[in-house]
Amino acid sequence: MAKGTFSTSNEEKGTLGVSSAVVLQKLEHAIVSGYFKPRERLVERDLLTHFGVSRTVIREVLKKLEGKGLVKITPYRGAAVADLTVEEVEEIYFLRLKLEAIAAHLSAKNITQTQIQHLNMLCEELEGHRRKRTDQMFEKYTEFHRAMSRASGNRYLGDMIDYLRTKAYIVRFNAWSTADRLEQSTREHKAMIRALEQRDARALERLVTDHLLFSKNTYLAQLRGVARRGMSEKRWDPLREFEE
Repeated sequence: MAKGTFSTSNEEKGTLGVSSAVVLQKLEHAIVSGYFKPRERLVERDLLTHFGVSRTVIREVLKKLEGKGLVKITPYRGAAVADLTVEEVEEIYFLRLKLEAIAAHLSAKNITQTQIQHLNMLCEELEGHRRKRTDQMFEKYTEFHRAMSRASGNRYLGDMIDYLRTKAYIVRFNAWSTADRLEQSTREHKAMIRALEQRDARALERLVTDHLLFSKNTYLAQLRGVARRGMSEKRWDPLREFEE
């Protein structure tokens, strides 16, 4: 998607306390939706101008985003959108695959008809936003998967999955940039709902696992490809040592 703008209304810039919450929400959404790209600098001066709040508020928000793993703050260089290494992706998905498989098993057992109807509604809304390529599709995607994990009936499990999903936002965003992935993702969501309707825990676990592995493997393939190209360039550049 082309990079547009993220806006903040005058009403949202009210009191300092409200502004802090608004800035956090808006900036987090701008990161997870891909408005700000991995390793892109978050310039305090620009954020101050955009949000119309104090430097203290901006720094407080950046620290909170750092705590969520979305921002990295480097002394004397400032804040930048976080990226993930191969090792970090492996560690996150080692846990996430196991937790989401547990959630799928419990959800197939515990989900109610009302919750299934809600998932169908979210799936339709997500499909509408996908066709128009709006920023809302990122929110609806998260809502859909959060609703699935909440159907497990274990709120602590849902909280842990939410935390890992946020940490791995770039993996999902990267996968969505591949050809036809959004359309395939929609078909997978519908298959998950059918498995829930049939109380088929094994099928749901397999669908959820495959869904996650596609994103993980796509991201790792790109990361390792970049690393190999970098090493190749260094190995085959005989003039490098004379230029340094």
